[in-house]
Parts: sequence; structure tokens; C-alpha cells
Amino acid sequence: FSFQSLVKADDIRDFQIEGMSIGDSALDHFSEEEILKQIEENRYMYTYLTSEFGQVYKRDGLSEYYFISFYVKPKDKNFIIYALTGSMPHVDKISECYDRMNEISNEFSTLFKNAKKKEVSYNHRVDKSGRSKVKEIYFNLKSKDKARIVCMDFEENLRIKHNWIDGLDITLQTKEVTEWFANKIN
Repeated sequence: FSFQSLVKADDIRDFQIEGMSIGDSALDHFSEEEILKQIEENRYMYTYLTSEFGQVYKRDGLSEYYFISFYVKPKDKNFIIYALTGSMPHVDKISECYDRMNEISNEFSTLFKNAKKKEVSYNHRVDKSGRSKVKEIYFNLKSKDKARIVCMDFEENLRIKHNWIDGLDITLQTKEVTEWFANKIN
């Protein structure tokens, strides 16, 4: 688990996932052409993506995560990162995901002392059968930024069909992305 705290504060910008932080430029990791190409290629997978934000993935050169994804504004010439997610698979044992989730939650509780913590479980919205489950612990910071820990357990046939992974996501997102999600997904 590679989530580095630079200081103990209630600011998600002070943390890194695989050397990347909120507020960094995606240009430190990709060319402008690659960023724009990925934004366009990934749009079909996520109906909520708009011209306001696009999603980019990094899969190579990572030490602990299966992949990293982040949100940038396609029209921002600096491609500043507004949300950052590290994903780790737990295909065989979802209980390992829950154990890791609790470890991270304990660390977040120490680091985000002034945050409001909430735990929820629900059916994943992509599975109409209701057999794909999501468990989430999130920390709402006073700044309205959010830190989230999510375990996803997809129904097996659906997971195989779409080549999805069961696993743990650690997400840091700015107030701006949190509000954008609330308006686009709900």
C-alpha cells in the first residue's frame, strides 16, 4: 500500500499515490497528446464524463497499484489533477480487501482528525441483478475535499465478461470533483 503522507494535515494535496498528488500536472507523467487521446478513449466507458473533466489511466511503472486513474480538465493547458485513484485487485478474496480497507481507514482517521467519517454499503449501479456489491468508507474534510476507500465485489460472470477487477480503490478528490460527481451521477 503506497500512500505517502507528506505532513499530518487535513489536506488531500499533502498526499501522494505512486508519487502523484492532487494539484500536480499530468504533463509530468504524460504528453499532452497522450492525455487528450486517453480522455477521448475513456469517454465511452463512463457516461458521466463531460467536457468539464476527463479521465486518464497510468498502468506502467507502478510499484504497488494495478493502475492509477485521475481526472483533469481537458481544456486546461496544464492538465492539473483534481482527483486521483489508486486501484489494487483482490479477485480471489474480497475479505482481504475489507481487511486492507480497515487498515487504511484507521490511518485516515489519524491523519484526517477533523474529517467526518462515513461507512456505506450498496449494490453497484452497473449490475441490475443487485449481486455486485460496494463497500465504502469516506472522509469528508472541512475543505469539502474527500478521501475514499472502496472495495468492489462484482458478480463473477459480469466481472469476467467486462474484464473488470474486484478490489480496493483509494481516491482523493477535490471539492470541485465531488460536486461535479454529485451533479453528473445522481
